[in-house]
Amino acid sequence: MMMIQRRSRKISYAQLLLTGGVMTYLLFVIAPPLYAQKFEFSGKRKKQSISFTLVKNLIIVPLYINGKGPYNFLLDTGVAQMIITDTTFLENLDLKRAQTVKVQGYGFGDNIEAVLTRNINARIGRATIKNIPTAIFKKDIFDLSNYLGIKIHGILGYYFFNSFTVKINYYTNKLTFYNPDTKIEHKGTTIPIQITGGKPYLNTEIQTNELGTINVDLLIDNGSSHPLMMESLNDKPFPLPLKTIPANLGVGINGIINGSMGRIAAIKLGTYTFNEVLTGFPEYNTERSAMEGRPRNGSLGSDILRHFVVTFDYTGGFLYLKKNNNDIPKFEHDMSGLEIYVIQGIKDRYYIGRIEVGSPAEEAGLRENDEITAINFASVIHYKLNDLTEMLKDRNGKQLLIEIYRGNDKHVVLLRLKKRI
Repeated sequence: MMMIQRRSRKISYAQLLLTGGVMTYLLFVIAPPLYAQKFEFSGKRKKQSISFTLVKNLIIVPLYINGKGPYNFLLDTGVAQMIITDTTFLENLDLKRAQTVKVQGYGFGDNIEAVLTRNINARIGRATIKNIPTAIFKKDIFDLSNYLGIKIHGILGYYFFNSFTVKINYYTNKLTFYNPDTKIEHKGTTIPIQITGGKPYLNTEIQTNELGTINVDLLIDNGSSHPLMMESLNDKPFPLPLKTIPANLGVGINGIINGSMGRIAAIKLGTYTFNEVLTGFPEYNTERSAMEGRPRNGSLGSDILRHFVVTFDYTGGFLYLKKNNNDIPKFEHDMSGLEIYVIQGIKDRYYIGRIEVGSPAEEAGLRENDEITAINFASVIHYKLNDLTEMLKDRNGKQLLIEIYRGNDKHVVLLRLKKRI
């Protein structure tokens, strides 16, 4: 758990952020009156639709800051205060009303400094907000641009979702937002939600082979690319399934969040049921639960949400889900055991960031920091990072010829994908 320290005083407002596997706990001070601030349309406009980019199940929207942009922001129900990760903003913004605080990651290294400011106006589509509370990190701790293969400038959450009724169509990559008083015909299933600390929660049933059917309280986190995370049960670590594999479930402020990956038998969402759901089980941390201010069992991520047209109604306290097709979802974990990141430039370059012990990638002789230049004789310049990620969880037994550079030496490695969970 992270703590922001101002002088000798410790402040305890917690936010869980699960952004495409990037997991961290953020603490910021947000005065209650600020929650009344909202994005607003000018004139008589009541709704707008804009396109978004979908990468690794995460939504990237164009946002204008103080009249400049557009900038790429992740749209994330798991955060309240707006976050700017692009450190160049510190040079270009007038931060007269800003203050610097220290952000400390639990169990990890040195403190990270962030600048808190309200001297920022933002616009998405035709909707604007003035003096939105914002945290600007002095170091790009998330490294989202390299992780997603597209320049990311920040993260937008509660202040947008609390301003409108927000409909997300993952199939068409279309985001539609309505004034809260607009009458909308909702189809599909209706699920009550609660907004606590700027984040949405739901109560539902899951079924496990070990525990049977149980009720669970989940954070709805569309900033997590995983289907499901289960952390605790009755103030203890959530019981693991019989079959799991060790996994890196994300990156905290100063280090890796370790845990296990397995499956639960089923999760029920209103009238819909998903079976054999891939689930992450992070290492249990009592401090996180205490500082977040609300007990919960885990979080529901975008790898489930993407199968619906999803409508968030924070004002009314409902989540509406309408299935976007009749396909039976299959949840697959990476079958290679390697993680790819990108160094952006005139020509993007792809590197291996991490290799899991005992995985096909380790058995094939691949190493961290190897540069991937071609797959099956096709140069990686023909692929986006998202394409490569999907390729590595394509099919059990599939063979890939990976061309890499290790220093100045070129190697060609045969990688055979293996379903491990």
